Amino acid sequence: MQLNAEQRRVVECDGHCLVVACPGSGKTRVITTKIGALLKRHQRSRIVAVTFTRESAGELTHRVTEEIGETLFNAACRIGTFHSLCIRQLRNHNRLGKVAGPGEQIMFVKRAMALAAPGMAWDEATGIIEKAKGSLGTNAAQESDLYRAYAELLAKHRVCDLYDVIRDSVRLMRTGEIKPYPAKFLLIDEFQDTDEIQLQWALEHAKAGTNVTVVGDDDQSIYGWRGALGYGGMQQFLDATKGEHITLGLNYRCHAEVLGAADLVIQNNSARIDKSLVAARGPGGAVRVSRHANREFEAEACVAHIEEDAKALPEGAHPLFTKTVRDGSWAVLCRNRRHLDRVEKYLQRWGIQCYRPPKESFWSRAPQNVLLALLASLDSSSTSGFDGAIEHALSMSVKGAAARLALKHLHDQVQDFGAFRHGTVTIDYDKFMPEEAKIIADFASRVPAWRRNVEAGRYNMVIRAVADWFASFEDSEEQADDVRSAGETLCRLRGNLSMRVNALTSASNDAKGKPKGVQLHTMHGSKGLEFDKVWIIAAEASTIPSPKASDFEEERRLMYVAMTRAKNWLMISSIITETISPFVVETGINTDLGVAA
Repeated sequence: MQLNAEQRRVVECDGHCLVVACPGSGKTRVITTKIGALLKRHQRSRIVAVTFTRESAGELTHRVTEEIGETLFNAACRIGTFHSLCIRQLRNHNRLGKVAGPGEQIMFVKRAMALAAPGMAWDEATGIIEKAKGSLGTNAAQESDLYRAYAELLAKHRVCDLYDVIRDSVRLMRTGEIKPYPAKFLLIDEFQDTDEIQLQWALEHAKAGTNVTVVGDDDQSIYGWRGALGYGGMQQFLDATKGEHITLGLNYRCHAEVLGAADLVIQNNSARIDKSLVAARGPGGAVRVSRHANREFEAEACVAHIEEDAKALPEGAHPLFTKTVRDGSWAVLCRNRRHLDRVEKYLQRWGIQCYRPPKESFWSRAPQNVLLALLASLDSSSTSGFDGAIEHALSMSVKGAAARLALKHLHDQVQDFGAFRHGTVTIDYDKFMPEEAKIIADFASRVPAWRRNVEAGRYNMVIRAVADWFASFEDSEEQADDVRSAGETLCRLRGNLSMRVNALTSASNDAKGKPKGVQLHTMHGSKGLEFDKVWIIAAEASTIPSPKASDFEEERRLMYVAMTRAKNWLMISSIITETISPFVVETGINTDLGVAA
């Protein structure tokens, strides 16, 4: 790629530099080229580059190695996340204690939630901990019961977490007990996502004589809820280093219609670096708004539009899908992941291949995942599905502490849950409240009959019966319909129960692990991606901005990120029973439309 004038300025800058990289401005290519150019101009210099994820570090390592060769890369470059670089830095100075691994850290968070914040959402809990850990001083998050419980668990087990290693690195650099990385140049990508500690880590290197280049876009700062500084952090960097300020405003991704609509939205934010966006591809795209009678019509209209671009898969290529779309051609985005469930179900019902991050999928949440586990246990030697099914039924019926106590009484009596499969389980029902005893006895009587039908190959009969049983515990008819719909999807598959469960839980990826078909993402999850066509659903005032969000301007940035994922075509839809999102009004598109079927 030939560099434009502003990209060349970035590559040729040797001193401190803030690069404001707008969406689709080719920032990764610029970073890669800059590293190669610096090593040519400053031979025998060392360069450190920082990314926010291991995947990004791996991708940048691959690109830089291709640019400069493996020998020079190994001799002169180090690329990693803040966490991995700080761990190495502390280890090199023999100042690294025992660090909890990712799995341990998740366990500690979950235990802290159980102790101090039962019922809190995972994202909220991790956001509180990240905010508490992302500051050198004191902050309100550190006073929360959740954080205190988490900190006590770490102290009890004499471990630190991945947040602590950055704090320790900054603290020990300031006291002179450890040295900054001995690098002439430091580059940091996605700088708008840095928190206070990460900013101070960068500035400690600048104080030590390292030339620091930071690359980011304050308009794409969408993690303020977990301590990201965004615009404020970028300004602090400029104030502290007096570095050169370069804006990459030429967008190579979006047609002018898409970029223009997104620009009209983001210009309403007050806390932002002023910039001018230009679509290098010029006009030729389209932005549309549609209104629908209800969620079902909205999802159906979306999938019908996608089907127009779908092509048949080779017969037998996939157990669930018969059609697909070209890779990178389609994405459906939403502020709230649960609104994507309906689109996922419709795509599966129509046989159109789709990908959704495993933790967000319709099938990853109760009761669907518990349903899958029970079906697998009916068809294998596994017993976890029986335990999980009873736990779910109790938690939905008697709820809370009573459900947990009933489950404990059951575990005290039943050592082998496989006895449910054969109808040989013995339970003293006098130990339970009447409602609890009724649920357990009913389940114990159903399982042997389900198992006999499985042995006879009557799989669809079992699936529908199990789905109906789960649906009977749901709080609303809509949720009950979701469970029955899940059962019908399973009925359309071939093979025994285990084969069908595996077909649903295996990700829709190619041989290299890249997503295939239509991609379904939350707005947060879409960052860094791009597609020919994007459909944003549920664009209502009750969803985007989220009523739970404390920062209205961050919600606007989130909408901006979602809109700029589209290269050629963008649809923004909502339902007529809700007020349209103010951000859609800000696009300047005529929203006074009739109902779309």
